[in-house]
Amino acid sequence: MGVWQWRGGARIRGWLILAGLAAASTGSTAEPAVPATWQAYASSASTALAERLARTDDPRVVRLQAFLQQHPDTAPATPLAVSLWIDAGGTVIRSQFASLGDAQADADLSAVLDHAPLPGSPPPGMRQPLRLGLGVQPAEPAVP
Repeated sequence: MGVWQWRGGARIRGWLILAGLAAASTGSTAEPAVPATWQAYASSASTALAERLARTDDPRVVRLQAFLQQHPDTAPATPLAVSLWIDAGGTVIRSQFASLGDAQADADLSAVLDHAPLPGSPPPGMRQPLRLGLGVQPAEPAVP
């Protein structure tokens, strides 16, 4: 699990949630192992999105950061499950997540995630959507 510091003061954690990668119903109750290439791609996608969410030159990110700072009680206690659909070129074409409780914050997060270029194409056969968890918490006090 990686931890990234948003410059705006909120800390975001990104980690892989492997929900939705279960086998198609074949009568087997065992969940198959997730291929290492899928895990590596999810890790690199998580890193790329965390970097995108840390960009202070993007007004959508700045607004989202300000919202989270002003409303720390709205940050989900558990990771925010984000589903991403990715095209063959490695660009997010659609995202879906539970509401943050504010239409502008939801629109900003969606706009930052949608059309995000990821580092490369998804591995062959990788199931979609890719599901990542974004944990948002109030920032810890800065150490001088």
